[in-house]
Amino acid sequence: MRGPVAACLLIAAMRSAAAQAPDEFRVEAGVAEVRQAGNRSRTAGLAGLTWRRTQERLTTTASGSVTAANDSIDTAQGLLALRYRFNRFPHWHVESGVAGALFGLTSLTGGGNVAGFTRVQHSYGPRGVWAGGASGLTNRKANSMQSSAFDVGAWGEFKRTSGSLAAVVTRSYDADLLAASSLPSRRPVGVYMVRDATLTLQQTFAALDFAAIGTVRGGEGVTARVNDRALMLAAAFYLSPVVALTVSGGRQLADPLRALPDARFLAASVRVLFLRRDPAVLNIDRYGAIALMKAAPDGGATVTIRVLANASARVEAYGTFSGWQPVRMQWVLDAWELQVHVPPGPQRVAVRINGSQWRAPANLTKVTDEFGGEAGLLVVP
Repeated sequence: MRGPVAACLLIAAMRSAAAQAPDEFRVEAGVAEVRQAGNRSRTAGLAGLTWRRTQERLTTTASGSVTAANDSIDTAQGLLALRYRFNRFPHWHVESGVAGALFGLTSLTGGGNVAGFTRVQHSYGPRGVWAGGASGLTNRKANSMQSSAFDVGAWGEFKRTSGSLAAVVTRSYDADLLAASSLPSRRPVGVYMVRDATLTLQQTFAALDFAAIGTVRGGEGVTARVNDRALMLAAAFYLSPVVALTVSGGRQLADPLRALPDARFLAASVRVLFLRRDPAVLNIDRYGAIALMKAAPDGGATVTIRVLANASARVEAYGTFSGWQPVRMQWVLDAWELQVHVPPGPQRVAVRINGSQWRAPANLTKVTDEFGGEAGLLVVP
């Protein structure tokens, strides 16, 4: 069976998991230059789909991707994940899912991988912690090898900067994968264990997102002189609220759980986002956003801005309180929210979704801001 047929079957299986119209559907296509340890570089074509549906307490995500290079790096991958929020414990979430991969697109005899995971998260405002576990099975050359992983981590956001720190311990029988890494000290015999520490930083600008991911690895199969390490960089430039150019590159360490090899890569792609035509997005000037004011004991007031939009949207607010600099809003229970303390006097605020035009909250008087856009006026006593 040809590879494109296998990829279509994988994607069709994922999409059949959710028959309702998605809140978000993303299509991405591009090219990459990939070099595995000990092999020459290969040029590969990339294609991917992401489907997301957000309901009151449940978010469903399905994705599929294909890497085609007429080489051993050919793969078709799929993911189905569920994220559940408890009504009685709104700060707790449980995320579970399953991922699968087929190796080789020219036939179905190259083997494959399947992995399942569960993660418990506790969030409070723009920060949180998590702990989770996963188990995987890889079949290669008629050999089945098990892997398991446990991870803990924390994340946080401050204005336009977000970051996370994770610690992962992986136990695996897949000795071939680690032996093919760039800096092996010795070939593991039987089961082995590696320990990873990963730091992720992301910076958001008006039309640009930039991310850096650094990993340090220790354990068996890692060079004896120094810990193995890897760095990946990625950037997304938004040509419009729904179209972005993405560029990424660096090195990924071998991942026994998902059977991903040690490789260096450089990739570029075009990403197109299709959003469900939500009235809260289309008619934000009428009822999609409100601003509530509560007097503060020490003077001034606390202003709460709420926007009814999809959980997958990119929602920002700005105004006199931020010096007219956009501030990312936070997802709280069922809407996007931002709380700011403002001094007495006239104040102006505006919101936007996915980089669209700035709009005044529906319950405020509309005025024109310094840049000719729309803002809402409130007077703090």
